[in-house]
Order: sequence, then structure tokens, then C-alpha cells
Amino acid sequence: MKRISLHISRHFLAFALSACILLLCKLPAHAQRYTFTHYDIENGLIQSQVNRIYQDNNHRIWMGTLGGACRYDGMDFYGVSKASGLINNFVSSVFCDKQGTVWFGTNRGLACLKNQKLYNITPPAGLKEIWVSRLTQDASGTVWGIMYNHLFKVVGNRVVLQTINGMPNSVTTVKANGQGQLFAFVSGMGLYTLKGGTWQSVVLLPKEMQDIYGVKIVFDKLNANRIFLQSYRYLFTIENNTITSYATELLKDVHKGFLTMEQDAAGKIWIGTTGGAYCIDGDKLIAFDSHNGFSDASVSDIYRDSDDNLWLGTQGNGLYRYDGDDYVIYTQSDKAKESPIVMGLGFDQQQNVLLGIDGGGIARYNGKTIETLWLPADMPNSRKVECLYKDRNGLVWVGTSLGGIWQYDGRQFKMVKGTDRNSVTSIREDSEGQLWFATPSGPYYYDQQHVMQSVGLNIFSSSLLPLGKDSMLVGTQEGVALVVNKKLVPDFKIGRLGTTTILCMIKYKNLVLIGTDDDGLYIWERSTGRMRKYQVQGGLKANAIYSLAVDDHDLVWAGTGRGVSRFKLNTRSLDIEVISTGESKDRIVESNQNAIIYNNNKMILGTTKGLTVYNTALPTTTGPAPHIIINAIKLFGQDNSKSTIITNPKATDRLVLSSGQNHLAIAFLGVFLKSPESVTYQYRLNGLDDKFCAPVKNDMVDYPSLPPGHYTFEVRAIGGDGQVSKNTATFSFEITPPFYRTYIFQLGVILFLIFIGVLIQNILHQRKIKQERALEAMKREEKLKIRQQTAEDFHDDLGNKLTRITVLSDILDAKLAKDEPEQKKLVLQIKQNASALYNGTRDILWAMDPKSDNLYEVLNHIKETGIEIFEDTHVEFRFDGISEELSAIKLPMEYSRNITMIFKELLNNSLKHAEAHHVKVEFTQNDKDEATIRVSDDGIGFDPGTNKKGHGINNIKARAKRIDGQINCLSEKGQGAVTELTFRITKRA
Repeated sequence: MKRISLHISRHFLAFALSACILLLCKLPAHAQRYTFTHYDIENGLIQSQVNRIYQDNNHRIWMGTLGGACRYDGMDFYGVSKASGLINNFVSSVFCDKQGTVWFGTNRGLACLKNQKLYNITPPAGLKEIWVSRLTQDASGTVWGIMYNHLFKVVGNRVVLQTINGMPNSVTTVKANGQGQLFAFVSGMGLYTLKGGTWQSVVLLPKEMQDIYGVKIVFDKLNANRIFLQSYRYLFTIENNTITSYATELLKDVHKGFLTMEQDAAGKIWIGTTGGAYCIDGDKLIAFDSHNGFSDASVSDIYRDSDDNLWLGTQGNGLYRYDGDDYVIYTQSDKAKESPIVMGLGFDQQQNVLLGIDGGGIARYNGKTIETLWLPADMPNSRKVECLYKDRNGLVWVGTSLGGIWQYDGRQFKMVKGTDRNSVTSIREDSEGQLWFATPSGPYYYDQQHVMQSVGLNIFSSSLLPLGKDSMLVGTQEGVALVVNKKLVPDFKIGRLGTTTILCMIKYKNLVLIGTDDDGLYIWERSTGRMRKYQVQGGLKANAIYSLAVDDHDLVWAGTGRGVSRFKLNTRSLDIEVISTGESKDRIVESNQNAIIYNNNKMILGTTKGLTVYNTALPTTTGPAPHIIINAIKLFGQDNSKSTIITNPKATDRLVLSSGQNHLAIAFLGVFLKSPESVTYQYRLNGLDDKFCAPVKNDMVDYPSLPPGHYTFEVRAIGGDGQVSKNTATFSFEITPPFYRTYIFQLGVILFLIFIGVLIQNILHQRKIKQERALEAMKREEKLKIRQQTAEDFHDDLGNKLTRITVLSDILDAKLAKDEPEQKKLVLQIKQNASALYNGTRDILWAMDPKSDNLYEVLNHIKETGIEIFEDTHVEFRFDGISEELSAIKLPMEYSRNITMIFKELLNNSLKHAEAHHVKVEFTQNDKDEATIRVSDDGIGFDPGTNKKGHGINNIKARAKRIDGQINCLSEKGQGAVTELTFRITKRA
């Protein structure tokens, strides 16, 4: 509880406090209370008379009551009754088998809950009493039970009665051990076990024990060879074929009927009786009833779950969970309406713990009970004790709130002179024996003249920490101050503390631990100045740290505003590891400032609700982890107005959803019965998420618009101390794509688009080709027109001019006298040159004429040229292979010109140099794209390797190259010559 600095008079409270003195004086004793968590009908329990308890495969607790069966998952209760279809509401036994089916034994027979459906099992014919008292399952999976002292097993949907050695109605209890081996107790006979289908005796009862009525069999968790047997009045052990009474001396004064028994995780034996419960702890017997935190009602069943929680079912007072003996709580009295507010703790001269109580003076705790030690009747402010401290001389100093400073020497309390109006929040002694006081008006020291001396720091001080021989660290409402040699060090500050309110400080090895008001815990390394801060996010229960202490195991205990935190501290890395204190998380208790003390394996803590004593001798093992389950899947329709809920996701294989069912919500639960409210969750959706999310408190996740795909939802739970659930709950489903997003449809669309694209491309390409062809045709037509016009103009103009020259030459020749031979000769030369020029021009004009651009015209022109060349000579000329079909083969103009010139040259060479009698030109078409024109003669031949002037071979080869043709010459002297021109042709329509 946080202190407030107020220097106001509290006389208005004096009368009320004085009126309470007589009442307080009549309450000298304080009661020890064990810690139980209680559940009843106001918490959701279906009915308060609990007959049997069992845990299912999902770690949830089932209870059979007189009002039906009830399930508790740590957060909610779920009931099964006649309204749900149960055969009867009087549920005397409940059991969960390995397959997850929950069985209910009622006074009207047997029923089971499987996949959220209730089934009533057919009872055996002719049996009037069908009350089911016990249920269990053997290694083969067969469910066995007791039906009014008749042993039975479940076969299909029927109950089949069984006998042991011919005794049909004397089996009182049955139980399978951890290996599934079945044991049954036969009244008046003893204990039997089923092996290989045959019942064999484990132990036979001696004559003096034949009246034993076995109620419950418990297998010893610490000794595999020992079995406990409980009757209505005694306990027995069975070991080595011998039955022996157990703890008879401890139980001889318990005059109550025994209804049940159980063994806890530590091996202690618990007994439920007709009036409360008892625990056998070694040679001690502890009674639990309404005087120490439990109930006086009959305890009909005690059950230990898989997390070692101990559950006690009562008749009329509901369900209890024992929170362990890690700590006990001491209150003022079971008759007092309020628990004492313990503000300070200290030791007396006999090492008893002294309690400073707000308004209650000082009490003494001897390890078992608390009794009032000092309660000044006429000094109400002095009864408001703030802090306690025992100095090295054994003198106890008491600081109060406006009630002065007191001394206690073991015999009497005496006020320090001059301090009757002082308030003190903390008292400490330095290494020199100097006493220091923290007060609302700053720190003071007590000098040798017994006078309180200030160090000049006038600010609310709440804690003190001696650092060395001459240094005192002072925690204030504005950070930390340092006093050295009784003088304040100006401008002293520690790291990031600034003006933070300091509540407590302790030294831990080479570190200083500083608790603050709502800013968490600071760890300061003095030598280096390093500092770390921890808050709730680091595992602490609250950010307000009121008290700090260290036990013999080097574990740090922190009293916070919401309970106690315990942790290991690494002095090198300054990391902390939070360890459970065994305290139930639903017990939120505010600690008081500096009200903590350690003594003999006990961490004693003052709180606003009494004194809490923690047992630090217990091992600091990590507590159980939660168990995670998926509760339900909610599927929404396309308009989100209709929804479907799947309440048993485990029974559903991979769910296939349509594209319109892509909105779903998944509800899950971490079953953590000891501390359900501390559970957080991490989840991810494989197919959408790569990592688990950060821990969250919400137990449902909504996915409003999932794309098609395969998904697996995974979720795990985390306990309050960081324990991650051993299992990960999963749920797989698939959202199918709409038809327009299927692979076949998409492939079809792609192919269609490709087809359209190709079609468009082809159309554009064809259009482009047409445009190019049209352009080429226009260009060709224009070129032909130009050629035609040029040829005509050239022929008309040049031909006329040459003809005129020839005519004029004839006229001139006629006018010249015969005696002028030189002039006549010159005129003849002019006439011959004009004629030659006309003939050469004729070939050019022929090539320019568009009509000459086909192979037929070219070959005919060559033929005509040959006839003209060999006319009036002795050479016989032939041209073979010309066909009118060749007119379809169009040739470029350069082809026509060069081919005709090549063969004109070759024919002239044959005439001038070959001395041949026959010259033959032959055309052959090798294939549709290639043709050959061959010239052969029977002349004198020549050597092709010899380049002779006048043959024009080089000129011929150059022209062949221009049309990408090839010239081949074959000749031998005296054998004539053959010359071939091969070139490519294109046939056009």
C-alpha cells in the first residue's frame, strides 16, 4: 500500500479507533489460513453437491453432481443434465476414456458423451438396482464399472455383467493402474487382478479384516509395488501379498466417516470425510475445515489432475482446489471481518517475527500463530505502525505514522523523547552503527546526544540503503539521493531514474535493486553504471514494487501492487528469469512498502490482507504448462447474416469451403486450471502467416476475407510464468477458388487471350504485309512507269539522233568526191560507230523495258543476240530449253541486264577466239528456285587457269557476282569450252 505524505491532524479518527480498542484486545490470536480456490453455483457450477471428479483428455475437469454433470475449463462451466438428454441428473461417477468419450454413471444407469452427442447405454436385463458407482478403462480400451456391487464391462452399446470366482454381487470398487491392469476388490475376500482373461488374487483378507468394505483403490505414486485401499473407517496398504493398516495412530482421533482418499504430488495422503478433509504428511495429520480456509461439509471425492492440482468435491459447498503449501495466509481471526494490514516486519530478541499493523500496534509471529504484543490504548497514532528495525544491540525500533518513534528492549515499549509527532517510513543502521530514519520531511540520523539531525534534504523519503562505511542511499519521491559523511551530495543521480518515486532498495552482490512507484524494477551496477529496467512485460506482476528481499537460494522476491514475483538474477547480463511462487494468479494482493523479511526458509510478506508466509525450501521447478484446444469454428455466409458453428473441430477432417465461405472465426482456449486468467495466446495461419503473432489475451481470431488456398491454423497457449503449452492445437481447411479462378478456367482464359492476341497480331501482320505489298506494288509500278518512260524517251530521242547521224553520214558520203578516200573513210567510221552505239543502246533499252523482266524474254533476247552475232558466219548457233512457261518467272532488272551482257560477252568470245563450228546455248531448271544457262562450243578451247586478255572472264565473273550467281568454266585445248551460269529464280503468279 502506497504511503502519502500528509502532515495533517488525525484527531477525528481518535474516537473511532478508541471505540475499537476493546474489540481488538479481545482478538489476541490470529488464524492460519490455507489457500483454497472455491467454486460454487454462483461461479457456474451446475449443483453444489459434487460426487465425483475426473479430468478429460483436454485437461478440463468434469464433476458429477446431484443436478447433472458439469465441465470446467478454467473459464466457464458447461452442464449436462436431463434437459440435455442425460438419463438421470443424479450423477454418482464420471470418467473420460482414452478416446475422449466421457462416461456418466447415474442412479438410473450408464450414459456417455461422444462427439458432443449423448448416448444412454442399455442396462442388463433383470437387474433392478442399476446405480453406477465406479468407472475405469483397461489397457485394451474396455470400459469397466460397478453397478450396485456388480462388476460390468461395456460391450458395444450394452452393459455386460461379469463375475469374479463366481461371486456376482460382491465387487465394491474397481480401478486400472497406469499400465491399464485391472484391479477389483471383492467384499469379504480381498483384492483381485485380471491377467490373461483370468482373475487372480492379489491379497486375501485375514479373518479379522473380512468385514472391510473397500471404497477406493489408489496406486502409490512413489512406490509401484504398493496399493492403498480405503474403507469407510480405515486406510490400508497392500504390498507383497499382504494387507496392513495405515496411519492408525494418526487417525485414531478422527471420529468421522471416510468417503474418499487421494495421494498428492508430494506423496501425502488426503482423506475426505463426513466433516472436512485431512492430510497425512509424514508423522503429522493436518485437518482442513472452515477454521483454516476450507469447509466443514462432507468431502465425497478428492482428485489429482495431470498438472498435480488437487480438487476436493463437497456435499453442499461446491468444489475446492487446493493451491498448495507453497505459502499460507495468516489473518487476524476467523471471527474478524477484516484482515490486518501489515505495514512493517522485523525481529525481536528471540528471532520471532514482529508485525507492525496499521491501527493494530505490534503482533508477534512464532511460526505457527500470531498474537498481539503491543497495542497502546490511549495513543491511536502510535498504533499505526509503519516500520520495524532491530539494531546490532538487539534493540527494536518502531516507526509510526504521527505517533513517534518507539524502542522495545524485549520487556517494554518506550517512546524516544521529542519524537511524539514524528512519522517514520524506514529505519536502517549503517556499518558504523549510526541509526538513520526516513521521514516525510527527509532523511535524519540519530546523534550521540539522542537528537534527530537533518542532512538538508527536505523531501519525502521512503527507503534507506547503506552503501559503505560513510555512504547512505536515500529513496525519495524525486529519485535517489546520496549522503556521504552525513552531507548531501548535490546533483547526484542514477541513470534513467530521474525524478521517479522510489519505494524500496536492496543490495544484491555487486548490484543495487531499486523498486519504484509504477515504473518497475531497476537493476543498477554501481561499478559500471549499467542499468536495466523490468516491468510487467518482463514477467513482473505489477510495475509498482513495494518491497524486495533475497532468500538463501539467491532468489529475489518482489512484493508488488498485484502479488509477489520471484526471479533469478544474472549478475553479468542483468537478465532475470521469473519463477512461480506457487501462488494462485487469481489472488491479487497488494504488498506493503518494505514489509518483507526472510527467516529460516520462510519469506514473510506483509500485505493489505494479512500476513503471507512462503515456503522457500520447496524446489523452484517451473509449474505446469497450459493445454490448448480449439473450441469452435464459426463459418459465415456470403452476406454474413447466416453462420454455421462447428463445435467439435477435432472430429472434422480438412474442411473444404467454397469461395463464398471465406469468412470464419476460430475460438480457442488454453486450459490452465490453476491460473486461467494469466493465459495468453500465440497463433498463426499457415498459408497466410509465416510467424506466430505476439502473445495476446483474446481467445478468438476472425478472418473476414481469406483468399482461396490451403490453410492450417495453429495456436499455442502461454502460462503466467511463461510456460508454453506442450501441444499446439491445429485446424486445417481449404477454400476453393471461384470457377473464374480455377486453373482450368484461367488456363482457358490465357489460351483464349493468346489466341485473340495471335489473331490480332496476325491480322495486323497481314494488314502490314498487304500495306507493304501495296507499297511495293506502287513502287514497282512507279518504277516500271519510270523505266518504260525512260526507255521510250531514250529510244525516241537517242534512236532518232543516231538515225539522223547515219542518214547525214550517207548524204555526206554521197557528196564527197571519189578522189577523197580519207574523208570517205572518216565518214564510214562515223557511220559504223553510230551503228555500234545504236546496237549497244538497244540492249540497254531492252533491259530498261519492264516487259523484259521475265526469264522467257531474257532467254529470247540472248537467242536473238546469238542469231545476230553468228549471222553471215560459218558458225552454226542453237538455243535449247526455251519455253513460254518461263514467262511466269520474274527477274529483277539487274538480273536481265547482267545475264544478257554475260552471254553477249560469251557468244562474242566464241565467235572471235574459239574458231568453233557449232555454238550451243541450253537452259535447264535444276529445281523450282535454281536455273542454269550453259554455253558450249567445239572450238580450240583454252586453259581456264590462264588469264588471257580479251576473253573478259573477269568481267563475266563480276557480273555473275552482282546477281548472286556462279560461273563455272570447263575447257581443254582442242576440246572446246563449256561455261555455265547458275542463279536463283523466283516464280510469280
